[in-house]
Amino acid sequence: MKENKTLLVISVLSLIVILLGSTFSYFNISARSKENAMGLTAMTFDTGVEVTALYNSKDLIPTNDDDVMTAYSQNCIDDLGYGACQAYNVEIVNNGLKTGYDGTIKFSLNGIENLKYLLLDESEDEYVSATDVVTGTDQTLGNSFELDTDESKSFILIIWLSNLEDDDQSEVDANGSFSAAVTYRSTSGQRITGTFSVSG
Repeated sequence: MKENKTLLVISVLSLIVILLGSTFSYFNISARSKENAMGLTAMTFDTGVEVTALYNSKDLIPTNDDDVMTAYSQNCIDDLGYGACQAYNVEIVNNGLKTGYDGTIKFSLNGIENLKYLLLDESEDEYVSATDVVTGTDQTLGNSFELDTDESKSFILIIWLSNLEDDDQSEVDANGSFSAAVTYRSTSGQRITGTFSVSG
């Protein structure tokens, strides 16, 4: 075997299955803690990413953008007991040499037009403000950051169906599907990607 042989191990992030209800734009995400993990090791680049569901036990209905943070503070449940958002902890762990990271998320939408996301940092301050999902586009997961060896960083990803208020959303948001890929790239060019999907 060559001295500089690269060992590459990729654990594919378990799919986070989201079911859309048959009545009207109701989403339910199912995820298992500690199983939604992936990692990549290549020479000095040794990084792992883990996605853990925080609040996803309720069906998701359209929510006013201004109410999302209030809903999050109430475990993503509105005053009537409906699911107003879904929240996930995203943790990046660096086991290799000090490196910088840049994160993106890419959605592929099918029959959904009004999905939004935002990202909070470890202090639960906005890291990425409310952003319209654009299909097929690498969208930001915030500013670049560095991690030392054995250092980690966590974010909270919040996804919701934006309420159009007086518009009927059943034609544009009901019974659709989407998939998304979360990618973190190092300053040296390596990257790790995890995916999750939604089906109607």
